[in-house]
Amino acid sequence: MKSIAIYILAIIFLSAVALGLSYQVKLPDGAQEMQVYSLATPLVGECDQVDMMTNFNIYHYYDKFVSIKDCKLDNTLGVAYVYPKDSMSEQILMKRLSIDVRFTQDLENGVTYYGKSKAGGRSVYIDGQEINVQIVNNKNYIIVGFPLIMGSY
Repeated sequence: MKSIAIYILAIIFLSAVALGLSYQVKLPDGAQEMQVYSLATPLVGECDQVDMMTNFNIYHYYDKFVSIKDCKLDNTLGVAYVYPKDSMSEQILMKRLSIDVRFTQDLENGVTYYGKSKAGGRSVYIDGQEINVQIVNNKNYIIVGFPLIMGSY
């Protein structure tokens, strides 16, 4: 009996330690992909695709739940979520994230919005403007990046 109790306590302890080392992240409703821009993947498990860039990699995840190894994401440069146009609009995203649009840029097949979200997060400065979110509305997708989208769009 004593050995069973020790075994159960050991499982509980190891489970608590494991839970403390990784955190579950859910892709937002409607998003079909999460892109993580990082020097080394901060996520647990295999990603679906990796784009090798010069100074960082883009890790693509399509599962609805992803585990993060380090909740601070110290090696992460940014993240983006990809929505099919039929499930999201840039106006809905701007409202949900309380974005103050600082400027826009016309694209061949759409428009890019650069703004500051009241939700906070890492920022970059473009032409003296503090930017912590970029939204692209292109031919097929709505992509929202924090602070910027670092892949092609």
